[in-house]
Amino acid sequence: MGNVPETPIYLQQPDGGPLPNASTSKLTRKSIEYNLTEHCNLSCYGCDHASPLLPKKFASLEAFSRDLQALAQVFHSQQIRIVGGEPLLHPNLINFLSEARRIGIADNIVLYTNGVLLHKAPDALWKMIDELRISAYPGIQRKLDDGKCAEICSAHNVRLRINYIAEFEVITINNRINDSELVKAIYRDCKSRSEWSCHTVYGGRFYKCPVAAFTSARLGLRRVTFDNVALDGVALHDNLNLYEELFQYLDAPTPLAACSYCLGSSGPSVVHRQLNNRSRSRWLEEDNRSDIEITRAQLLKQ
Repeated sequence: MGNVPETPIYLQQPDGGPLPNASTSKLTRKSIEYNLTEHCNLSCYGCDHASPLLPKKFASLEAFSRDLQALAQVFHSQQIRIVGGEPLLHPNLINFLSEARRIGIADNIVLYTNGVLLHKAPDALWKMIDELRISAYPGIQRKLDDGKCAEICSAHNVRLRINYIAEFEVITINNRINDSELVKAIYRDCKSRSEWSCHTVYGGRFYKCPVAAFTSARLGLRRVTFDNVALDGVALHDNLNLYEELFQYLDAPTPLAACSYCLGSSGPSVVHRQLNNRSRSRWLEEDNRSDIEITRAQLLKQ
């Protein structure tokens, strides 16, 4: 999420786009994501979920069930990605996995993690997921190493994908992009909302990407008022036109409001690093005008 793989093994990128579903009239996509936590046990510079900046917050199982059940009436995906933050921090992770299986909104349950807490995972975890995706960062030690993870996954018929990440892309930015043509170009080129299918269910709404879901909270930390909830997401509840609204929303050519504070998948790459309290504050105040100009040069070449 929001990173550039250096040496992936077993890595499969989602291809995005609508998928045929002959047995139902539901809308289909490669995947959807649900954040079980907004905080993380790591503090990665460039995290597109803004986890190093956001306060500690655990998802509610009741809200999770309610949101997915509403969406499942009109939508189905190949994968539901359980993400964060760091999902292994959630004390009720197993209940979320069980509920995802019960609701059946996706064919497969995929758990995304940095792997640091995998050695503490209960046995039930391995029986309830179809795929495990580990983001391995430089200098971050895992007690459950690659070989042991592969052994456990093989024993439980769980697919394993390990992505070794040395760089992140600059995605979320502090400076608003006022050039509408550049915003359109960033949106057109954005793989998160298209081929990577990072569609996010959050707060009773469906978003094309996680950046749209968290931009308001991130900018609020900068004392910038930015209310994009109604503009960028589709309400899942008390919505008699949910199918039609999602159908139009998923393929709409118009950028989201959050795109004015995002470089999508077109931003420059930066070396991965962990932040401390001081560097987190600097990141929140960072001037991204040069990153915008690099992206402009890439996308709007004459």
